[in-house]
Amino acid sequence: MTNGAVLVAAVALLAMGCAANGPENPAVADPAKVDMCTILTEPELSRFGIQPGTRSPVDQPGSVGCEWAGTRFTLSLERDKETVASYKARPRGPAFITFAENTVNGRAGLRFGVDPDGCEQLIDGGPVSLVVNVASMLRPNVPHVDSCAEALRIAQLIEPRLPKP
Repeated sequence: MTNGAVLVAAVALLAMGCAANGPENPAVADPAKVDMCTILTEPELSRFGIQPGTRSPVDQPGSVGCEWAGTRFTLSLERDKETVASYKARPRGPAFITFAENTVNGRAGLRFGVDPDGCEQLIDGGPVSLVVNVASMLRPNVPHVDSCAEALRIAQLIEPRLPKP
């Protein structure tokens, strides 16, 4: 192989690596720096019935990310400073309608609901938890969404893109 061919092959491999990560899904080594606003692409959001143009920032004490509106549910993806372990250790008062430990693609997780139409799926991110929140839209002629099943399905999609804790 000539030097020119080696250079072309190297550039092609580099381009493939960049395309795999893409501008919307950059590789991040630190779970505390994951940008949950770009973890799903616009086409992926659209496949879930989410309207990408409805994105709004979520910035509350201890949690940052984004929220979108969809045809059947709203979606919020956040990075929470609380760990999955700290959520497990918390007392569960009457505010929790559901609460269950689970896994997301083999990674420790936690699912809970504080609203009959919403569910949060946490994914272990070591020093943080990565949160998928789905809230079903209650509108006439719109099929009800199992928010916990949908949150888990989205969490399973994004989990391979997250750095290991």
